Amino acid sequence: MLTSKPHKDELAQENLVKQEYEVYRPLAKRLRKQRGKMVQVVESLFPRYMFIHLDDGLEDNWAPIRSTLGVSGIVRFGITNLPTPVPDKLITDLKAEEDGLSERAIDLDRFHTGEKVIITEGAFRGLEAVFQHYDGENRAIVLLKILQTQRPSKLGISPAQLLAA
Repeated sequence: MLTSKPHKDELAQENLVKQEYEVYRPLAKRLRKQRGKMVQVVESLFPRYMFIHLDDGLEDNWAPIRSTLGVSGIVRFGITNLPTPVPDKLITDLKAEEDGLSERAIDLDRFHTGEKVIITEGAFRGLEAVFQHYDGENRAIVLLKILQTQRPSKLGISPAQLLAA
């Protein structure tokens, strides 16, 4: 995984692709206010982060990557300070979510306040809820009907875990 310089995600990706690296930067659609109007924009799902596939893994030459225009650095963890591989399943799942929307961007604004949704994963799987709004930290706030009352429940639910009811 790599980090880019602030607001240089796309530039870093383009330059890495030109060097024939396989790079994946998940995209998201959001509604943003620009010049007083709400417009739909496409931006990085994880701003400043992108995934890179290396044939030789940790044995690969990292110098060209680190010096690529737009790239800030390589994400490293642990005592060894080595890059940690990202599970292939995570990448596959993100790409599948994009493909399921027929465009290469996950729509983070596809639900609107008051719409009924069904939670598809986790402890609340199968429960019906009422979508309230998006939250930058947890992504979605929903009302759950528990014990015959609807209560605001701030859940760490991704919009990918919700279906329209």
